[in-house]
Amino acid sequence: MLKQIQRLLTMKHKKLSLLRQTLLICTLTSVFSGTLLTPIFTPQVQAESLLDRFGALFNNKRPGGAASGRSRAGATRSGGNDSKCSQQYSPPLMALVPESNEGTTTKEYPDLLLYIPFGSSSQSSTATFRLLDEQKKSVLKKPIKLTLPEKKGIVRFSLPATEKPLLVGQRYRWYFNVTCVSEKGTQSRVSVDGWIKRVEADSKLVAQLKQVPAKDQYVPYAENKIWHETVTQLAEQRSVHKQDWNQLLSLFGLEEFADAPIAELNPVKNVSLIPTPF
Repeated sequence: MLKQIQRLLTMKHKKLSLLRQTLLICTLTSVFSGTLLTPIFTPQVQAESLLDRFGALFNNKRPGGAASGRSRAGATRSGGNDSKCSQQYSPPLMALVPESNEGTTTKEYPDLLLYIPFGSSSQSSTATFRLLDEQKKSVLKKPIKLTLPEKKGIVRFSLPATEKPLLVGQRYRWYFNVTCVSEKGTQSRVSVDGWIKRVEADSKLVAQLKQVPAKDQYVPYAENKIWHETVTQLAEQRSVHKQDWNQLLSLFGLEEFADAPIAELNPVKNVSLIPTPF
């Protein structure tokens, strides 16, 4: 009788062990499968809807409305005496900024991309950049004079590290103007202006940037609605991501410049009228 009881207990123990093993295998399988099925941040997948995110960023509305005098592509052009001069250029002078005229950045010294519809000449060889805080006080030591490239096209301006850095949570208004020369040789000023706000890169963005190679980092910036880094990062990698670069330029009607070099706008003291592609 005792041996029968022992035999029954042994069989029950084996069945329990088998059940535990089965449960363990099922649990591990579920966990492993769940890990594989959990969406991970991959540029290839994210890029499929990148145009939608470009559109969302571009059409984002700023509280309080857009800057006065805003024209196409979210840029502004001065009116008055320069109308005849500026109308001879199509597309006109514009900045690659959202329709709200306000872009966000995480950088102390951000970059700004613009389209200049004419090259340098003996009559128009420089442009001027100004930056004001919300109290309309100049942030720069003095307005920055910039050399123009030899040909029309997309250009990049980087706020010099010799100036005061942008502060997190602060909004700034920038102004870019250049002399326009009409077909008759008369001169007048054409300008664009907009807002830029520096925001802090949160932990989500920092984590995403660590997951992707440098060539794909414009994607997490777009995911997190950081306009200026999205545009400049994509511009730097435009030879790799041609389709996305074309889609971005299509928002501004600048597709014809998709394969053209991008010139750096340098301070006048670094005189060089030859475009430096980046």
